[in-house]
Amino acid sequence: AGTVWQADSLPDGWALSGQPLLFEANDLYGYINGGSELFLEFGFRDLRVYRFQGPEQQLSVDVYQMTDGVAALGIYLAKCSPETPLEGVDGRNSGDRYQLALLRGNYFIFVNNTSGNAALLPVMKQLAAALPADWRKPEPQLPDMEVSRLIPGSLRLARGPYALQPVYTLGEGDVLHLGEASIAVIADYEKGADIITRIVVEYGNEESADASFSNLVRNLDPYLSVIHATGTTLVFRDYADAYGQAKRTGKRLTIDVHLVE
Repeated sequence: AGTVWQADSLPDGWALSGQPLLFEANDLYGYINGGSELFLEFGFRDLRVYRFQGPEQQLSVDVYQMTDGVAALGIYLAKCSPETPLEGVDGRNSGDRYQLALLRGNYFIFVNNTSGNAALLPVMKQLAAALPADWRKPEPQLPDMEVSRLIPGSLRLARGPYALQPVYTLGEGDVLHLGEASIAVIADYEKGADIITRIVVEYGNEESADASFSNLVRNLDPYLSVIHATGTTLVFRDYADAYGQAKRTGKRLTIDVHLVE
């Protein structure tokens, strides 16, 4: 991340306090006290923590440099759904007087105000505005999702089991063969009076999609009961007597869960 804030970009009366703290993959757990697995799964490079001193006030900024835009977007959606953008902050953001989250290209950023003093909101916004302009990049292209019934704020991503399991347990480990080459795009949808969850994975080719579908069938969670299975379709029932369907079409795997019929 280098030197992010120049002295002339800081609010009046505010200055950097000491050198930024640097955390790499091996010591990330010690800073965030759990949850590091999610960052590592998406793709983490390093974290720099900047501390600022103002007139009898303090703020800090956590700058997570991720491996790519998908990793940064995935972490942002995991931490900020549903989003609550702050007025006067450019770019994708979500926050309140305690914490402001920002998405900037390959960077995921938290501006922290542990006191919750609302008078510091303008300072938080100015620190956000002073981030390097070249960090702003177009958001990554995701597989097309049906948007007409998509519930706003429900979109999230997964690159492995740590992000996927809180949504739905399909099987042990990386049952969908996710990773940098294949991400799961997840969203909730209205279906009549009910809400279902859709998981979409676009693989590099049909062979990879077929291998992942076959792996899902072989390693389906034991709490899920198979009702019907073919070479491209799997229908199952879960412990709550709701239903799920996985279907492979070309190089895409679509899984709907929480179905009532």
